[in-house]
Amino acid sequence: MRKSQPVDMMALRLEAKKFAAENYAASLMSNTKWRALFSALEEAGIDAACSVKFIGDEKEFEIAVHPGLYPPHAYVDLWPLNVYPLVEIEWIEFRRVVRYRRDNNLPAKLVPQDIDAIRAAIESTGKRFPLEASEDAIRIVGHVR
Repeated sequence: MRKSQPVDMMALRLEAKKFAAENYAASLMSNTKWRALFSALEEAGIDAACSVKFIGDEKEFEIAVHPGLYPPHAYVDLWPLNVYPLVEIEWIEFRRVVRYRRDNNLPAKLVPQDIDAIRAAIESTGKRFPLEASEDAIRIVGHVR
């Protein structure tokens, strides 16, 4: 039986950083700012559902709980996905109505979410975030094309 090789997270982070520098016009969020944002949500007791998009990937991922900060400084656990370098986050969006997919061809379950409380928690840090707001969502932008 063959063991899988451990992932070299440092190499993954450096590769993502290089990709972002080559493919995006600007990076707007640092590791420190991402962690401040996630810490603010955690301290406020907000278990927010969000969508996240990673650089180099066209797909959005839905996350049902707030990101975990127990990995080392430059990484975040985006359960149920995986541990990712923070530099890989293109954007994170918190929507006023969260759509939860259900099995057996049932229609999606629509659950309201208090994005005003999420925004207040983020703003309570005193930091300036690249935040795009609409009536339906708040998006924090990590990289712009």
